[in-house]
Amino acid sequence: MFCRDSQYFRRIASNIKRKYGTEGRLESQVTFREFVQHIIDPQTRRTLERHWQPIYELCQPCRIHYDFIGHHETLADDSRYVLSRLANLSDDLQFPQPKAVHNSSSRLTDVFAQLTQDEVDRLEEVYRLDFLLFGYSAIITS
Repeated sequence: MFCRDSQYFRRIASNIKRKYGTEGRLESQVTFREFVQHIIDPQTRRTLERHWQPIYELCQPCRIHYDFIGHHETLADDSRYVLSRLANLSDDLQFPQPKAVHNSSSRLTDVFAQLTQDEVDRLEEVYRLDFLLFGYSAIITS
């Protein structure tokens, strides 16, 4: 299991802080900007951890012809669709609904404001094919 307090996470965080951290802040948590610098670093890109790797590299949508690609933000609708397509399932079978719905737009704006435009552009480039293949807008401004 991957969690913030695992030895695995601490090793990755330590490497990120050592390479991109601000002097005197090496013991603090990884900031969003440090994390982005890790993602966009050409040296890191070749060995990027699978949790942050572009989806097209993991799922190979150009080689595998999926019948359906769902999105997290439409999970309830997408799960109903998939369950309705499966044969011999009861009508009362439902995907668990989230307890709360969060709008992350303002948080996204806040964290991206920490980045330079060059960092945003380089981050968009890393995930450009994901944006195109899965129907997302790659327009992000710092």
